[in-house]
Amino acid sequence: MNITIRDAQVSDAAAICEIYGYYAAHTFVTFTEDNPSVEAYERSILETKKAYPYIVACDETGKVVGMAYAGRVRQHDAYRFSVESTIYTAVDAPKQQGIGTLLYDELEKRLSDMGYKFMYGVITDDNEPSIQFHKARGFEEVGHFENIGYKFGQWKGIVWYRKQIGSLDDMTLNI
Repeated sequence: MNITIRDAQVSDAAAICEIYGYYAAHTFVTFTEDNPSVEAYERSILETKKAYPYIVACDETGKVVGMAYAGRVRQHDAYRFSVESTIYTAVDAPKQQGIGTLLYDELEKRLSDMGYKFMYGVITDDNEPSIQFHKARGFEEVGHFENIGYKFGQWKGIVWYRKQIGSLDDMTLNI
């Protein structure tokens, strides 16, 4: 399979909505219960790209089969060098084809080039495939919040994983 990574465009909002919507409606991978509208994704793409990468993976036909983006961990000024990363692949995307790796590697490169220092992944604590994916990319567990989210009649916890992606000596953001 030939995968292309490119900047997300507003025209990708419907595909992103469909990808994320599956996880919101059927899994604990996200604690979102109601998938936002396509219009909300359009706004999110535009707003996110003002300060962070928002990228998509496309197959050889141009179909969006995955997406990744970053955002601020918290709104206080001192957190400006750290980002929370998000990645999802389409439920029907071929598995074990490297789509997630391509997306995350490109997201990390872009964030590092922009001057960000740390990437954080927030993962449902029993999502072993995502935990292993992050560990394989050099992320380390830095926090665990048990029973923090309630969805589908069940309590779930989250784990925070962190990876340093930039030098702490250069405190310049290139955005």
